[in-house]
Amino acid sequence: MTRFVHFVGSLPPQLMTSDSDVLEWFVQRSRGHQLTGLPCDLDPNWVVQYLRDREKHLDVFEVVRGGDFADYSDMRSYGVRPGRTLEPRHVSMDRVGRIAEAVTAFREVQKRHPELAGTRLQISQPNPLDMALFVFAGAAVTDGLPLGRALRHAGAVTPALRNLPVFVEAVLAEMAELTARYGDTLTWQVESPIAQLALVKATQLGAQVPAGRLVARQLAGFLERAHDIGAQTVLHLCYGDYQHKELLAPRTIAPAVNLLNATARRLRKRGVPLPPAHIPCAYGAHPAPLDPAFYRPLHRLNKDWRLIAGVVSPSDTERSLRSLALFEQASRRTAYGVATACGLGRSTVEDAEHAAAATVATADGDSPIAPSDLQTMQREG
Repeated sequence: MTRFVHFVGSLPPQLMTSDSDVLEWFVQRSRGHQLTGLPCDLDPNWVVQYLRDREKHLDVFEVVRGGDFADYSDMRSYGVRPGRTLEPRHVSMDRVGRIAEAVTAFREVQKRHPELAGTRLQISQPNPLDMALFVFAGAAVTDGLPLGRALRHAGAVTPALRNLPVFVEAVLAEMAELTARYGDTLTWQVESPIAQLALVKATQLGAQVPAGRLVARQLAGFLERAHDIGAQTVLHLCYGDYQHKELLAPRTIAPAVNLLNATARRLRKRGVPLPPAHIPCAYGAHPAPLDPAFYRPLHRLNKDWRLIAGVVSPSDTERSLRSLALFEQASRRTAYGVATACGLGRSTVEDAEHAAAATVATADGDSPIAPSDLQTMQREG
């Protein structure tokens, strides 16, 4: 099986000179390798610009905790002004025009590169849950998600969850409009660090089962509604990567396995096919572990997931290959794709170059699993 190269999306700001330049950068560094999608992210810092832009609606929002987004401890929090009602237009990402421009650039790039026939334009789409929590409860986010800080700002979580349907409606309306226009062109990368981090923290606190059910219900529900409007998706999990630093350091891949299994059960009940899922193994500035025990829970993962192994270390291809071998042995399947743990927006230009090269080299590595062994593993479950 040939593994796809999965470029998570963002590039350093210095490289984001135009949509065409971004797309060409990825094409040139794919070296003709088959891609899961050709990304064109609009913000190198994920949702930071979106959060800043809520100031456009200060007639409805108020800043309840200041912050200039220097790092996780400097996150701004908003509230809804007394007597005002939050509407979808207040939380929309307002990207219809910008994504239309990216589609135009993508189609021109496709004309220049016949090898891209069948490849889609990949657009990053934060999970509405993440958007709501970062808007209302950004002040609760800091290194390691300490309980004390989170509890001090717990009151901000309630309006985030109360207004979550407004965020869902806004996101799906934008996705539906763009899918109706460009449905055969777009792949939406649904990104949910909150889902991943919630399971990691819940595991530390011994509450993984109830937390897993709640988070999986929201994530599966959103993926189901995206499927219903005809959107093609890929799921991206994350440990946080702002300023190239993780919010939580995983000790095992088990939280991701538990989240994906719970999500799969819900999607299967509704007849929704499982999208490819990117599982980060590296995190922040740390390479993927080389301890087999870290990957062992992957043998429990639902066999229908097409897995994108987030094992690539930009500085060490050999280590990336060893991590991929552990990932594939534990999951008992050849990875559908290979990727870094997160996008490259917080990297230097040089590091981004190394990351792209390492991703392609790792995807081309020999599978540690012989086809006959893989068939035996699948039969044995």
